[in-house]
Amino acid sequence: MKKNKLINTAKKVISTEIVALKKLSNSINDSFAKSINLLHNVKGRVICCGVGKSAKILEKISSTLSSIGTASFVLDPTDAGHGSLGAIKKNDVLIIASFSGNSSELNNILRYAKKISVKIIGISSNSNSNLIKNSNIKIIMPNVKEAGNTDLDIVPTSSSINLLSLGDCIAITLAEKKKFNKKNFGILHPSGSLGKNLSSIKEIIITGNDIPLVQENTEIKNVLITMSKKKLGCAIVVKNKKIKGFISDGDISRGIKKYENFYYKKAKDIMSKKPVIINQKCLISEALKTMNEKKITVLLVESKKKLIGLIHMHNILKFLNS
Repeated sequence: MKKNKLINTAKKVISTEIVALKKLSNSINDSFAKSINLLHNVKGRVICCGVGKSAKILEKISSTLSSIGTASFVLDPTDAGHGSLGAIKKNDVLIIASFSGNSSELNNILRYAKKISVKIIGISSNSNSNLIKNSNIKIIMPNVKEAGNTDLDIVPTSSSINLLSLGDCIAITLAEKKKFNKKNFGILHPSGSLGKNLSSIKEIIITGNDIPLVQENTEIKNVLITMSKKKLGCAIVVKNKKIKGFISDGDISRGIKKYENFYYKKAKDIMSKKPVIINQKCLISEALKTMNEKKITVLLVESKKKLIGLIHMHNILKFLNS
């Protein structure tokens, strides 16, 4: 195949899947809303089951649900028939997906769920299927054209994309209903760069004797001594623990150019009176964004209008790369 034909084939696949996603969007109805309410009120776990490609996609859906604080795991239908049915408890909810809805591997799970009164969210493109008949909430997926040509239109593509997208719809809508936020997400993702970015600034805040503090009337020579000793390239001007100003290396340079008798000046003469201050509840990602926007390397942290510490760009980078 020539290069242009390869590219056109890829674009055709994407176009076909876009059409399928539009059909999915139009199919979202009251059953979807009912499923979100059921998942929001679940007292047990959310158990995801599927066969073939559906099973692989449900692994991702289950993982996403767990990442937003809804306990979830995947139950293999084959294992279920050999003892794993015991993993299903009365307060659980089952999400079962099957494009045909008649996969024989699911029958044991459907019978057992009915026996112990566990509710089922059934997802299928076959409204007359055994799965849909036995489900408490019935989500009917639209019939869509698979993305392959006439020789490959049996390969699950558009239908798989739709199931994956539906899973994302469930997860994000449920997260919004639970008022789940970045802070919650960070708690559940302590490892990796994503989790670290969503950590609280409390992880890296500089406090106590490490803060380069000076008073308004501190002489410049003593300000420089403090800055040199603390090695943060700045000094914080305070009065009764309240922030009055901030002195950076840049303020020192500008002061030298402005005043002939610079070394006889005091902290209040050269300080910036409006330093950038953040709340101790901020996330590292928010602090980093503020630093980039303001083109600064230090942020002051306060609580109840009193200084409690500072964070430095170097500490953020060290934390993220550790």
